[in-house]
Amino acid sequence: MQRLLAFVFFSLMAATAVRAQTSISGGPTVQESIGRAVTLPCTYSLSSGYTLREIKWYRVNGERDPVLFYYPGQSAYTYGLYRNRASLVNTDDSAQVASLRLSNLQFSDNGTYECLVGALNGQPAEESVQIDLVALVAPNDPVITDEYNNGNLTMTCTAYTGNPAANLTWTRDGSRVYHDVAENITSWRGYLDAQSIISVTASTAQSSTFQCVAQHPAFTAAQRASVTVGSPTVSTININPSPVPGEALQELDDIILTCMTQEGIVPQPTYQWTLDGGNVPASAQAYRNELKIFSAQVEDSGIYSCTARNDFGSDSGDATILIAERDTNIVEPQTGSPVGSVVGGVVAALAFLVLVAIVAFAWWRSKERGDYHTAEQSPEEPTAVVSTEPEDEKDEEKLNLMEEKKEEEPEVKVETQGEGHAEVAKKPDPDQTA
Repeated sequence: MQRLLAFVFFSLMAATAVRAQTSISGGPTVQESIGRAVTLPCTYSLSSGYTLREIKWYRVNGERDPVLFYYPGQSAYTYGLYRNRASLVNTDDSAQVASLRLSNLQFSDNGTYECLVGALNGQPAEESVQIDLVALVAPNDPVITDEYNNGNLTMTCTAYTGNPAANLTWTRDGSRVYHDVAENITSWRGYLDAQSIISVTASTAQSSTFQCVAQHPAFTAAQRASVTVGSPTVSTININPSPVPGEALQELDDIILTCMTQEGIVPQPTYQWTLDGGNVPASAQAYRNELKIFSAQVEDSGIYSCTARNDFGSDSGDATILIAERDTNIVEPQTGSPVGSVVGGVVAALAFLVLVAIVAFAWWRSKERGDYHTAEQSPEEPTAVVSTEPEDEKDEEKLNLMEEKKEEEPEVKVETQGEGHAEVAKKPDPDQTA
């Protein structure tokens, strides 16, 4: 019994030694923007006589999913999505640092991680700590929508798809106002949409400017959206395509008219379009502050008017459009740039060279096979005559020719000295000399 108690006592002491001297630096939460490298801090210290047995990192998501395992004297092992991205900051046991480094941080890395350090002194002992990792995703810039009903104006500010959700605040003419409702909504793929809603009495808020301010750890500066309560003012009507002064637009073109009012006016105005005070063409389609005329006709020419209206007032603007019959003799301008023309010429030249190379190769191949006849190899060329006479008959003919030639040759006179007369020498007979 005493031995058992002693064993339990020393085991508890060993575990307590590691537990008491294992520390975490850098705080329980680490934040970093996605795409960057992040370090999860974990340091430890061991009492005298203890040696490092292992360092293990897990991601805690209901279950403990292995991230990295390290055993002294061996290489670190990484798992799953962390393969080739996770590493230890320092593997020197004397440094007593177990910090984990993750490269190319992903949104899916967001969560809680556990650092486990195991020691050995006769009996194994281990201790672990948990660290929260927040993968920062910058939300979109805030936008304000409004709803007007029975004199009450409700404005909603939303900053979409962030992690964590953006912090939204309101000001009215520069002074802080507090929201009526604020909530974070989980959206696509787990991102968070931040929403903040305020309601005001429209009559008392006329001409006031409301601003929504979005703050986020991934922002270098706060992002803002603003609206002004009041009546709309039409500044101009834009025409696309923009007509050249003094010239008409071509029929069958699609023409877009845009009614321009001051930005951020609430309540959101509605827009009404007329042509010469009446209805717009049947081919025209209106959407918000735009009017699109499809395949414009000559009879669609005239003065187009836009009226912007909300509960605080209205304003109008005009634009004159002249549409002429399309001249079929007009040469359409080239839309390609000089660089495009040069590139087209180079491509055409290369295509021609390739065609020439193919023809040359085909000619060469046919010539190699003997299918292609030149002038020297024409079938109509006469062939050489080859004698088929026996060799014996040829030799006999040669001898006869030699005899005939010998008989025709003149005698040769040879003078000898001392006797004063000449002797007639005959050409030696080939048969005798032989």
